[in-house]
Amino acid sequence: MRAATHGVLFALLLAAPAGAEAVDADLLIVGGTESGWAAAIQAARMGVGSIVLVNDIEWLGGQFSAESVGAIDENRGMDGAPFPRSGLFAELAERIEQDNLRLYGNKKPGNAWTARTEVRPAQAARLFREMIEPYVASGQVRLFSHFYATGASLAGDGKTLKSVRFRSSVQGEPELSVRAKLTIDASDWGDVVQASGADFEVGVDPRSRYGEPNAPVDQSAFPPTDMNPITYTLVITETGDGDPIPRPEHFDDQRYFLTSSVTERDYRALPWPFPPHRPFNPPWTPLTGKFYQGDRSVYSQRRLVDHYNQKIDHPDVISLVWTIQDYPLDALPSHVINALEADQPGASRKNIALMSRNQRQIVFEDAKQHSLGMLYHLQTTVHDRMEDRAHSFRRFELSDEFPTEDRCPPKPYVRESIRLKALYMMREPDSRHFEGGVASATAEGVATKGSTDDRFSQQMYYDTVAGWQFPYDFHMTGRMFLGGDETGPWASYFKPGRSWRTQSDRATFPLRSLIPERVDGLLGAQKNLGYSSIVSSAVRIHDQSVAIGQAAGAAAAVALRKGIQPRALPYDLNLLSSVQRALVEQGDAGTPAILWPFRDIGPEHAAYAAANLLAGHQLLPLEPGDVDFRPDDPVNADWRRVVVERSRRRFIGAPAPPEGEMTRGDFAVRWWNALRDLRQAELPRFSALDADNDGVPDRDDPAPFDAADRNLMDFLAH
Repeated sequence: MRAATHGVLFALLLAAPAGAEAVDADLLIVGGTESGWAAAIQAARMGVGSIVLVNDIEWLGGQFSAESVGAIDENRGMDGAPFPRSGLFAELAERIEQDNLRLYGNKKPGNAWTARTEVRPAQAARLFREMIEPYVASGQVRLFSHFYATGASLAGDGKTLKSVRFRSSVQGEPELSVRAKLTIDASDWGDVVQASGADFEVGVDPRSRYGEPNAPVDQSAFPPTDMNPITYTLVITETGDGDPIPRPEHFDDQRYFLTSSVTERDYRALPWPFPPHRPFNPPWTPLTGKFYQGDRSVYSQRRLVDHYNQKIDHPDVISLVWTIQDYPLDALPSHVINALEADQPGASRKNIALMSRNQRQIVFEDAKQHSLGMLYHLQTTVHDRMEDRAHSFRRFELSDEFPTEDRCPPKPYVRESIRLKALYMMREPDSRHFEGGVASATAEGVATKGSTDDRFSQQMYYDTVAGWQFPYDFHMTGRMFLGGDETGPWASYFKPGRSWRTQSDRATFPLRSLIPERVDGLLGAQKNLGYSSIVSSAVRIHDQSVAIGQAAGAAAAVALRKGIQPRALPYDLNLLSSVQRALVEQGDAGTPAILWPFRDIGPEHAAYAAANLLAGHQLLPLEPGDVDFRPDDPVNADWRRVVVERSRRRFIGAPAPPEGEMTRGDFAVRWWNALRDLRQAELPRFSALDADNDGVPDRDDPAPFDAADRNLMDFLAH
């Protein structure tokens, strides 16, 4: 959709009232999410002198802390972790594990079914603050908490963002106006993108938009409100026998019958219009053998502390992030509709990203009651039916670690936001291989064939700033009401083409997808990115959001240093290389980030930076299955020749290559050191709108300088 009218309205409202605090900055970052935090640290490390980070709550860390997804999701391939941790995420994970060792005597105390590393939300909030504190203490970063964006001002040209206005959620506090050379929108719902008038999209993309095999041709089953559901997670701590939590508002036990196998038969006995998506397991199992390490359950999936199996002197702590807690957004219960309509006629038909803060809060509160209802169901119906009650959820109470009166997290888990209309919109075929180049289709018109091998994606972007791999992970986006009654019990169901069963290949993230197509002075981050709804389901988890925020911070720092707009960065190889090098060549400042998702080489390896940069600069001869760099293999003469020939086309004045017997790792280090400070060639361009003259406009071309789309820029192939 085009949000220009909306943005103009915000701009008109911007005139700062008397008493508002006015602040100038080189870089404004809106949102204390993991992306906003990472952008601030990366920009500070690169020397940006004045950074203002504005957050709508006190806690930093997004999914790790405020959204309480403490069993950490990270890149996942066909057989587990597809490549080593890197960048700020690796630094953060190491900090978490060392803190766990101090607190629990175990780096990974949760033994969670879904995660390699676990962290309690309040612990995460503390660690995020500790890691940014040196830059706050130096004066490079200023933090403003409890402020949310209410408007934006554009320059006289009408297309360059100049300032953002904020209102405090603390009564009596003055408003805040921040004027910045560049702004990064790392907020939950794309507040600045919306306020600036930049174009964005929400809801389900039709297949005609991006040609995605899993996108629907017929959108009749997908209202504008349809998107990945929100979830109010809960943290519970074992305290011994106790009473259930108070009965939540609008509770109906029938809504929770699929929580575990205990009530699955009850679910099947009801006339639901769609079948259950899967039979679940028992809610807990007896303490025998490997406790809770078999099939996942609501108990074991995202446990944060496992004192039974890990022999930890601390009660069990569980993060409840179970499918039944998900809150679909396509259709709402009648009491929520009534409350929204009372606030504003038509509000119940809005996509949640377009709602006002007050309207979203109405939805949030019902989502919270729904999540509490699952816990109440476990503590009552399930408890009463289980013979083994030694590990019943009746023994748990809500954690008191959140800065909230109701002991619930400050925010719900947000899986999908607005999608920035960027210089390039990532789409499903880019990061998947299909049989014959096209996915097969079912009667429902959706692709069924996913990746079967460990390989690189169909498109490995020339302007990569991060690597990723994950399933296209849609939770159940549909809400069905029993008997069609919107006042009664409901359950979730999968819609065609939207599930969690399809795996991406090893992919990269392009710099172009951070940069608005139309508005200057602005970069996207967190989930406000240039991708389709389908790709958003795979590029949204903890480590990816950190990596994307780090990339946004690096791009902003280079643009500020050069005095240019970010849109120039992807189309000048020297500028692009500056961003990529800043991410990978961290020096003593931090851990190198990833540009290219090699499986076998991590940041601790001496050749890691060189291998990533040579691959990212398209200098290595790589086939889709070459997922290992093999740094210890001897250099092959043909391999060396290709690398050198491509390097000489890209780098002006490239010297003679190192000779003699050596490993690929040694060659990579020596050759990159010889190239790194040389000037690079200009990218050839046939026209302003179609650089490679392949008939595909640059805005729709994953490889705008590669007419054959072979993952090699044309001028390097000759």
